[in-house]
Amino acid sequence: MRGVGTACRERVLPLQRLRYVALSHVEADECGAMNEFLAVAPQAQPLCGRIAAMVSMEDLADRPPRALADGEDLTLGRHTVRWFGTPHTPHGWECGLMMDTSTRTFFCGDLFTQPGSGGPARSEADILGPSEAFRQVLDDFAHAPQTAATLQRLAAERPRTLACMHGSAWHGDGGALLRELARCVTGTAQ
Repeated sequence: MRGVGTACRERVLPLQRLRYVALSHVEADECGAMNEFLAVAPQAQPLCGRIAAMVSMEDLADRPPRALADGEDLTLGRHTVRWFGTPHTPHGWECGLMMDTSTRTFFCGDLFTQPGSGGPARSEADILGPSEAFRQVLDDFAHAPQTAATLQRLAAERPRTLACMHGSAWHGDGGALLRELARCVTGTAQ
């Protein structure tokens, strides 16, 4: 947030209208500037799962978080998002992800982390290959017993756009790509 002018920060939405700052999991690179962001967005509240609220955000954030239960919907005006608790998928106990239920846009956090920068904002090209190549170097998945089932559950939601936290967003059959990710990560046939 430092060094970024107000005009630049408010291109999409005036900060006074922002109600939530959502996070998938707690890491310094994911939410280390949370309080700086909250300071310039006076009505905003951290949005996370119940576990993240309990173990981190209630202490870390300057404002109480809005904690969502697994499967809970939150209406944001014209859009509704659904929270999915995904413990240890891909990382720690507090992980969770959400999807816009009308556009089928799945905010998939670190599931398809792609290295580098400068790619297109949205792509229909392969993102799994680069993501898997990156995971082979720095495997950040927890590899929990329920990983395949969690990814299958997310695939059943039929996302059409995968909004990746690191790398290009992807448009296509998101369910099929999530099932393929489950196969790659767990080494099992689906």
